[in-house]
Amino acid sequence: MSKKRVNDIAKEQGLSAKDLLVKLQAAGIDAAAPSSTVDEAAALRAIGNGASGAASAAKSGDGDGAHKRPTRDSLQGERAPGAGAGGRRRVVIDSQASRRAPGGGGPAPNQPPRRQRRGRRRRGTYEEPAPLETRVQSGPRTVRVNSGSTVKDVAEYLDVPVPEVIKKLMQLGEMATLTQTLSDEALEVLGNEFNTTVEVVHAADDVDAEPAFEDADEALVERPPVVTIMGHVDHGKTSLLDAIRETEVAAGEAGGITQHIGAYQVHHQDKVVTFLDTPGHEAFTAMRARGAKVTDIAVIVVAADDGVKPQTQEAVDHAKAAEVPILVAVNKIDKEGAQPDRVRTEMTQLGLQPVEWGGETEFVDVSAKTKQGLDDLLDTILVMSEVEELKANKDTEASGVIVESKLDPGRGAVVTVLIQRGTLHVGDALVAGPHWGRVRAMNDFLGNRVKQALPGEPVEILGFDSVPEAGEFVRVVENDRKARQLAGERANRLKTEALARRSGKRISLEDIFKSELQELNLVLKADVAGSLEAIEDEIAKLPQTEISVNVIHRGVGGVNESDVMLAAASHAVVLAFNVRPVGDARQVADREGVEIRSYAVIYRAIEELRAAMEGMLEPEEVEDQVASVEVRQIFRASRVGTIAGSYVTEGKVTRGSKVRLVRDGTVVYDGEIASLRRFNEDAREVASGFECGIVLKDFADVKEGDVIEAYTTRKVERELA
Repeated sequence: MSKKRVNDIAKEQGLSAKDLLVKLQAAGIDAAAPSSTVDEAAALRAIGNGASGAASAAKSGDGDGAHKRPTRDSLQGERAPGAGAGGRRRVVIDSQASRRAPGGGGPAPNQPPRRQRRGRRRRGTYEEPAPLETRVQSGPRTVRVNSGSTVKDVAEYLDVPVPEVIKKLMQLGEMATLTQTLSDEALEVLGNEFNTTVEVVHAADDVDAEPAFEDADEALVERPPVVTIMGHVDHGKTSLLDAIRETEVAAGEAGGITQHIGAYQVHHQDKVVTFLDTPGHEAFTAMRARGAKVTDIAVIVVAADDGVKPQTQEAVDHAKAAEVPILVAVNKIDKEGAQPDRVRTEMTQLGLQPVEWGGETEFVDVSAKTKQGLDDLLDTILVMSEVEELKANKDTEASGVIVESKLDPGRGAVVTVLIQRGTLHVGDALVAGPHWGRVRAMNDFLGNRVKQALPGEPVEILGFDSVPEAGEFVRVVENDRKARQLAGERANRLKTEALARRSGKRISLEDIFKSELQELNLVLKADVAGSLEAIEDEIAKLPQTEISVNVIHRGVGGVNESDVMLAAASHAVVLAFNVRPVGDARQVADREGVEIRSYAVIYRAIEELRAAMEGMLEPEEVEDQVASVEVRQIFRASRVGTIAGSYVTEGKVTRGSKVRLVRDGTVVYDGEIASLRRFNEDAREVASGFECGIVLKDFADVKEGDVIEAYTTRKVERELA
């Protein structure tokens, strides 16, 4: 018989691809993926052997007869004497049995009555309890302390009295009150003073973004796979997704570059697939990493005419770090110069071996323009999801991940959430880090109003009190009170950490006067939280050794009057990304002289910011040597002083120019020419090859053989390193 794909044989036999792969591998047949080709006859024999083995096992089980689990009543030898045929012995524990007669009634007749004890009560003899196991510490103990802890909190963590902590701080030169927040460095120093290793725990480290849930197998149902489209910029990710869902998104993006994560759903073969489209520009590294963390299958899009690029390798690294299956879609195969085999070779160098070459990575050739190979791509995604057995419990409280968030002028905080577990209903109370809310309304990816969202579905939620961070874990709690409490605790902890960071940065007036560091203050406003995060990441990459970029405020939404007034007070520039001034913000900015720069593409904002930083740099002073003069004879005049009879060997020397006197390779004078004469007349300049007399300003120790170098200085603009 001919060879067929594992997936096709599984469909014909009514099996899942994963079960068939297990049977084939048990039979010794090499099949790494559902798209692997195997001999059909060998596969059918493997299926038949498995069926016959199961039947023989069932037959042998019937021959042994039904084996019942032994019970306490069935074990005749273990029943207590005196118990009935089918009964059990009842044991009553009586603590006063020793004080009564053997017959059981009241107290024994010969036993004297108990007399009243007077005075101090004697303790009965008892065995000394075994001493508790004491740990012998070889070194200092380790204590986890929350960042931003106060003096009182530190005393409780270290198990020492508060006055001792204050005394130690005073010895270290710091006066602190009971409720004063301590910096991370102060926490570590205090731990060393009390022979304790302090491990400072920050809020970001202490929160598990994806808590593990234990659900019963019967409660799990199949959910749609979450597929993330990743790859280099301009390799056709959004166009490929357009071709799949037959909509136009790329036309609405600035410059054709995806700026946000888009979440969509596609129906194929009576099944649903959830797609996440991530940006390919190098600035959006954090958004790609966030997309890889919440996904089930990562589709790496590579242009057949361009090959592997830096963001392609970065996307592969993110997918490998998230430990998700990778599918490579070779796009633009319809263009001239397309080389799909070259793409496969380059991806092999990244550790992705194609299935047709004996590897485990699926490769599909597609064309977003001609829609060639799209059905194969969707079929491969469904087969890979079938192998992964993606299931979730829908009958529980909902939880998920915030994919994107923004501030809408009319609707407030708009949050895109990918539900990972449970069912979200309208009216549920939510908490996401320091933010909380109640679901007032939900929209699906098409904008239709829905009342519930199942696992694997992306929905747009209205009702948060403020705009939460993208990538934050969100979950449903009992009521609004609980959500407000949890969010308040989280916000308070973040606030104390910020206070600790500020308390650790102390500066004196002397430091200010000595420092030559200049600051460029910025107010950042963006349309969504993901873009804001990307801008901050790019700003952090700029060299800030001489020009420090200080983001004094960041937020989602339009530029309002409060932002403008803050920028005016801080001498800052407002950077608006995909947002515009609202209300009277433009008039206030004109009145206060605040500059508002608006951008639609992130790399243009970074380029202009770099140019502004270069403009703040002090210009560099550059010397240009214009002449070289050799001193050949010395003349002395009473009124004039020492005259150097010189010969211009190179360039042109002018009166008043800056000069440097070099003797035996050492500079002995740096000044300017006081007088320049040729014969008996003053000269403005003397060219090369002519003799002249030179008098240096405030310097008379000129000797024969000295060299006078004339130079000019000019200032040039500097560039950031």
